[in-house]
Amino acid sequence: MNQPLDLLLPEIMTPPKSMQIHFLLAYTPYSDPALVWDLSIPPPHALNLEGQNAQISRKALFEPATSPPLESLFITHPYLKWNIEVLPQESGPGAFVSVGDVVDTLYRELRLAIHPIEYAELSEGDMRSEVDNTYYQRCGRIIRPEARMMEQKKGIKRVDLLLGRTRFLGLSGTLSAPDIWELNVS
Repeated sequence: MNQPLDLLLPEIMTPPKSMQIHFLLAYTPYSDPALVWDLSIPPPHALNLEGQNAQISRKALFEPATSPPLESLFITHPYLKWNIEVLPQESGPGAFVSVGDVVDTLYRELRLAIHPIEYAELSEGDMRSEVDNTYYQRCGRIIRPEARMMEQKKGIKRVDLLLGRTRFLGLSGTLSAPDIWELNVS
């Protein structure tokens, strides 16, 4: 006797709610990302809406990051021990997370210095060495010596935990919840 597959699956296996991410933020593994962005560079310069991303209008940054729109969302990455919470910059009834909110929050959160305790928790050896190398390479890209010294004094940033993989590839959904998205970088 053949029963439909959905009758055989327990209720726990129900698929998560249907949630879509804005095409500018979507991870597309078989094509280039719609948004060309280096996460280590501030968004206004990084988005270069007149250059590489000329097809993207500034208006798109104010569009909902998801469909249906969310009041908040979380971004995860395997190398980060915490989730990045994205809240709307606009407040009030009907406020939603916009594409610009995601971009701004990602940059701001990844620019935070890691706490010495977080650094101490990095596994000795390869991981810590890779983070150190990434930090020195990031600071070494700064041309002006004064600016380079100022950046070095700020210490290791969260972006350094990505081990130099700062090219934004997009966000992909997770099975955890419809408001939890994984950051994909290369």
